[in-house]
Amino acid sequence: MAKPLSLDDLGEALSASPFHQFLGLRLLRAERGLVEITLPFREEFVADRDHAYLHGGVIASLADAAACFAVIASVGYDVPTIDLRIDYLRPASRGDLRALGRVIKSGRTLAVADAEIYNHDNAVIAVGRGLFSTKV
Repeated sequence: MAKPLSLDDLGEALSASPFHQFLGLRLLRAERGLVEITLPFREEFVADRDHAYLHGGVIASLADAAACFAVIASVGYDVPTIDLRIDYLRPASRGDLRALGRVIKSGRTLAVADAEIYNHDNAVIAVGRGLFSTKV
């Protein structure tokens, strides 16, 4: 089993992933069962140049990371995603995004966590729910 992760280790763990590095994810806050992550805007995230909205996959990736790291902040070790659901509430225009991940329930084998994704105007643009394996 890998070394347990403390809340102080979460920022380094988040940035250790090459995919998270590519996205530019940064941990803003970590508490037990709760994290806040930012995604700095990049032009490569735009899905349609004519309408200038961000690709849903980028938003889903942010939601997955936020929910997953909320669980990690609760259990102290990395957890794989089993299922992820995203509801897009409004288009995300150019600008940084922020995610708030929160554990809803964590048990011996499974955890459920929610993620809310906010745009640069602090409006909720998407919500997600993830199911994670906590079985070691």
